[in-house]
Amino acid sequence: MTESTERLSSALADRYQILSRLGEGGMATVFLAEDLKHKRQVAVKVLKPELAAVAAVEP
Repeated sequence: MTESTERLSSALADRYQILSRLGEGGMATVFLAEDLKHKRQVAVKVLKPELAAVAAVEP
């Protein structure tokens, strides 16, 4: 696991278990994860840091 994947796993550990990286594009990386609450596989999409700051919604 890469450092960023380890940080993601740690941040989501109470709800999701990251299983693998499915792919990466220009804006985000998509991971396959296990939803621990509902016992099903889900996709988790993580925006790249430089886009996350721009996409932040102000109240």
